Amino acid sequence: MARRLRRPISALVYYRGIRYRLDLEVCRKALVRAQIEGKLDSMEGLAKLIGASRSTVSRFFSGRNTSLTVTLKVLDALGLGFDDVARSGDDVDDAA
Repeated sequence: MARRLRRPISALVYYRGIRYRLDLEVCRKALVRAQIEGKLDSMEGLAKLIGASRSTVSRFFSGRNTSLTVTLKVLDALGLGFDDVARSGDDVDDAA
């Protein structure tokens, strides 16, 4: 049986020198919800909608580094606000 890679449930990111913990699970659920509702057909569709490459959007969902601009565009397209998925300050630790 093939070994499945475990997707991170959150990612530690820095925007303008401030550390945030992004809840990737909430973002993935919003993507699936948008697909079920017919608003998006795929991750590639999301990429086209926000004017980014599919690999950039894939980087976001895998918890790898993307710009604040890309993060905000992805969240807006999914109907999420930054405060819905990001924590900063004392709420952020280094463990995922």
